[in-house]
Amino acid sequence: MTDETRRGLLAKAGLAAAGVAGGIAVGASAAEEKPDKPKRKRRPRLIGACGLACKTCPLMKAKKCKGCASGKEATPELLKMKPCEVLKCAAMKKIDYCGTGCKMFTKCKKLIGKPYDKTFIDMIAKRLA
Repeated sequence: MTDETRRGLLAKAGLAAAGVAGGIAVGASAAEEKPDKPKRKRRPRLIGACGLACKTCPLMKAKKCKGCASGKEATPELLKMKPCEVLKCAAMKKIDYCGTGCKMFTKCKKLIGKPYDKTFIDMIAKRLA
């Protein structure tokens, strides 16, 4: 395979912009051909600290929330904007998600009834015991 054919294949695969692919150095001109992409705003996480997928969250559906974050990702600015006690608690404890990071998950008063039903929490507690 010739060098020109390799560059063509790499460019088609989108690997030329990386500069190196599979040990083949690609010339600077190939990387410069691609226009710079505009920076996107950081999109909110798709799973909140409570463990709910934002796509299934009733607050998101009602347009009363624009997305959440894990407890470790929550910034002080985000915590001021969000009235969510679950997120504030997860951030204070420095855990990502209540269900996988907090030992009090099955006993948490912040979660029972909002967003999880008590029977669901009881079922999890029973299965984890």
